[in-house]
Amino acid sequence: MKKTIGLLVSFMLLVSGCGLSNSPEESETEKSQEIGTEKTAGAEGRDYLQYKVNPKQFSENRGMITQRLYNRIDMNGMETGLMTLSQEYFPADKLNYQEGQQLKDLSNWVYRKSTHKEGLNPAVKISDDMNWEEKMEAQKKSPVYLAHIQEQNYVDKDGKIKGISIGLGLNSVDYITVQDEQGLTHFGEVDISQKKMETEGKKIAEEIINRIRKKANLKNVPILISLFELGEKNSVTPGNYFTYAFVDDNQKSVKKWEDLNRKYYLFPSDDGKEKDKDISDRLLDIEEYVNEYFTTTDIKLVSQGLYVDNELEKMVINVSTNMVKYPEIVAFVQAFTPAVSDYFPHTPVYMYVNSPEGMKATIIKEPSEDPIVHIHDEFQ
Repeated sequence: MKKTIGLLVSFMLLVSGCGLSNSPEESETEKSQEIGTEKTAGAEGRDYLQYKVNPKQFSENRGMITQRLYNRIDMNGMETGLMTLSQEYFPADKLNYQEGQQLKDLSNWVYRKSTHKEGLNPAVKISDDMNWEEKMEAQKKSPVYLAHIQEQNYVDKDGKIKGISIGLGLNSVDYITVQDEQGLTHFGEVDISQKKMETEGKKIAEEIINRIRKKANLKNVPILISLFELGEKNSVTPGNYFTYAFVDDNQKSVKKWEDLNRKYYLFPSDDGKEKDKDISDRLLDIEEYVNEYFTTTDIKLVSQGLYVDNELEKMVINVSTNMVKYPEIVAFVQAFTPAVSDYFPHTPVYMYVNSPEGMKATIIKEPSEDPIVHIHDEFQ
């Protein structure tokens, strides 16, 4: 099996040169209109999603996601995870994806009520005569729960809105900064329990639905709203959507919340090994296998497994290597791709090969399909 796939990958690379993710007949316009590139929905956006998109329609709140989220993986996780949930209610074969166009000034909504009248976070009383310790304590008693609001629109072929999806990014830890009288900055943090996060998140969700329904053009548009637990600062695994609700076109509030059992585990790690020793061992075996071929460089694998209802749904593997030359990367792909296909025959796997100069190759392996390999443009 390894020899067969290795020859296939080699032939693909020789024929295509720079990549295999699109057939030669596709036009540049067609490429830009399909979700599946980092420009539209992040590296993981290509997972199972085939939404068409108008590349000229940008979010009314573009840039907001970088203001309150502490890591890129949460940004990608919120966006692509919401698209995955949306497929059941706004199917890709009938509707097109569009960045949020309907809700203006969402950045105001994530303020405290005491800072902005539209703020959805708890008000807090801070007076000039309070010292920095008192200001810190006041904020710890009423932490910021809502960090980000992700809006996605689903439209018909004429651009008419047919569905709106909302993801609420909720803090598991509120990081607080306070300045004292001398201008020195003091840092504090407060942990937010899962129960409290969920309670406050659902209250905020109801208010957002109420605001959406007050808009004339959205009075009868179905709404999908979901709560996303953000990871801690500098976390190496993304957070998770843990509950969601669908509000039909004739409803003004949530009738029922549906809980989700989705969680990412890091490999190698103690948590990952405890969750799934078999998968942990497989990944270590793959790392050992490819290092046998490349004895002059150290190759490391850092992987994230997404488990849904305790079953492995997909594996994202980030490969670190010092190799930078085109022939080296081609040789590595030829050795690496068959190993992954052998060890994960029934699991979607997304692999990103990184060097000190940046990402060099992407390998996508879907179950029962030949691997797709893309050698990045800087080699050409």
